[in-house]
Amino acid sequence: MITPVLLCLALLGASHAHAKTQTQVQVQTEDAPAVTEGEAPLLQLVQEAELLARRGRLEAALLKYEEATRAGAGSAEVLNRMAELYLVSGDADRAVRLLHKSLEEQPAQLPVLSGLNEAFLVNGQLDSALYYVQLARTLAPKNSGVRSQLGYLHLQSGALPQARAHLDSALVLDPRNVHGRRLLALYYTQVDQPDSAIAGYREVIELAPDDVEAHNNLAFLLAAKKQYLEALKWYGRTKFLTLDPELRTAIHMNIEAIRAIMDGKMRARYLLVESESLAIDLRRRIAEADEDFGKLAVRFSKAPNANAGGDLGFFGPGDMLPNVEETVLQLQVGETSPVIQMQKVYMLIQRLN
Repeated sequence: MITPVLLCLALLGASHAHAKTQTQVQVQTEDAPAVTEGEAPLLQLVQEAELLARRGRLEAALLKYEEATRAGAGSAEVLNRMAELYLVSGDADRAVRLLHKSLEEQPAQLPVLSGLNEAFLVNGQLDSALYYVQLARTLAPKNSGVRSQLGYLHLQSGALPQARAHLDSALVLDPRNVHGRRLLALYYTQVDQPDSAIAGYREVIELAPDDVEAHNNLAFLLAAKKQYLEALKWYGRTKFLTLDPELRTAIHMNIEAIRAIMDGKMRARYLLVESESLAIDLRRRIAEADEDFGKLAVRFSKAPNANAGGDLGFFGPGDMLPNVEETVLQLQVGETSPVIQMQKVYMLIQRLN
């Protein structure tokens, strides 16, 4: 992300009709150095904009920054700060225009190239993002952060060998590059090397003990390897560290799922239709066309829980009809049963754990 303008510093640029100034000013009014009469209005506008931003009033801050730039505050630092705020607001296109203008004011800024990378990623323009990070690499060939970002972009594009090469280079340049180590663990996950991924996330946590992403991913990988007790420990630590309510909810669900598995409970989903031919066709679509069971249940099932994708939740022995439990026990995880006739309806079951 673009480096924020600190409270202690903002650089004001003159309008195109005047010479650029090199005056450094304090954002905090009481600490501001002396400025000329012509510069004072620009200083005040920038101060007001930054104060609004730091109070969380993003829209008002951007309006004030726009007013400041129209009045002549056009330095690279001011443009960069505006671009950062526009990225936060979700307007990546405006951020890109400001960052290009910043490069015109002051070429070869690594934080600006990083900001352009981020803005194009927000817009899903991976090639453009890669272009600017490669440009950053030419400016700073020994910058570990630039190398790790190249690794990330290649991971996103599926170019795994190139991603690994850049990540290895990043960690040679800086073994304590937390982002690079986190991405290397992600690489190991993508190439189906879970033990290496687990080791990688442990290294991240050694360097950054409060890294929420590393804790959460480590817990997930341990659960996938059926190391449930240790997975519960790491999920518990993740829940303690995170402030994200959605992540806390997801962690709670994962913890409950692990506990259910440890208690010997099963989980499955089902769908009911009135036509045997439809049931046969749906099973073919799931097994051969790899269509999602849950989505088909929402569309076609006549069961009361169709809107939930037919999810039966967790159940133990005796909780379901005997033929349903017996069918689930005979299935592998992810496998769909043959068509089951039940009185006047036809059922498909898919095992989930």
